[in-house]
Amino acid sequence: MGNRWWAVRWLGLLAMRGVATASPDSEASVPEEQPRSGSSLARLEVATLALLPRSGGEAEGFVQLEPTLILDGGPEFGLNLGAPVRLRAWDRAGRVRREDWDHLSDWGQLVRGLKLGSDAAPVGVWLGALEDYSLLSAHLVRRYSNQTNPDYHPAGGFLTGTVGPLYTEAFASDVLGARLMGAEVALDVGRVLFGAGHSPGRYSLAVSAVHDWGRARGSAPSVTLARLDADGRLAVQVLERNLEVAVKGLGVGLGRPGARYLGAAEARWRIVEGKRYAVATGGTLLFLDVDGALRPGAFASVGLGADNAR
Repeated sequence: MGNRWWAVRWLGLLAMRGVATASPDSEASVPEEQPRSGSSLARLEVATLALLPRSGGEAEGFVQLEPTLILDGGPEFGLNLGAPVRLRAWDRAGRVRREDWDHLSDWGQLVRGLKLGSDAAPVGVWLGALEDYSLLSAHLVRRYSNQTNPDYHPAGGFLTGTVGPLYTEAFASDVLGARLMGAEVALDVGRVLFGAGHSPGRYSLAVSAVHDWGRARGSAPSVTLARLDADGRLAVQVLERNLEVAVKGLGVGLGRPGARYLGAAEARWRIVEGKRYAVATGGTLLFLDVDGALRPGAFASVGLGADNAR
């Protein structure tokens, strides 16, 4: 159907909160509030919606019913179910918009979000819509969204795992169809060399690969991408940690023709009891060329800043 504009006017809202509350009389018998094990939310939203084509054609009007069920099980579990059901307001009134449910992948929109495992867990899983998603270092997948097509409503997902200094993440843009999928494995070299107490992410070696099956409604050819990157930073602090000098390097596409190597140096001087700092940095970056290609170039900058982290 092509790109379209959406216009929405809310008509009604029905919500029910599934959280137990204590009566005023119970406060005397219960000195402390017990920790809540979970909560839930059930809601039905009703709206009118107009679907307008960018050029040509006629406007389509809908009555949209959007049920929602949310289960909050704490930091380790969360579930958000629901999807908009669009009923035609005129021209075959009452019929469900076929384009929202005519593909197996469209049924993935029923799962808006499923979380298993917290950020601190060794294994974590997320299913649902992907908005502004980046695969670890974002060298191959950066700020990706699977929600840009108004007639394609997939549920994506990603899996994270940590074993010692090894960190991995795998993702799929459509768990019910063959579309974009990939994985990246990163080794925390600093932890290997200096032990578990070393700051994570200072030195890393990563390899990533992405494959586009091109089967989202059969519109694109199959493509595979793979790349080996290395990223590292070395810093030293002197003068009671008020002066920090750091060098960092980045290797992109190692072992392949056209590999790029970038480097930079930075000096940071803390003043006013550490609450302000002066910084100077310089090195190489990748700049976007007129034809869309990336080319290395030099840069330098100086400035002042504020830091309350200490």
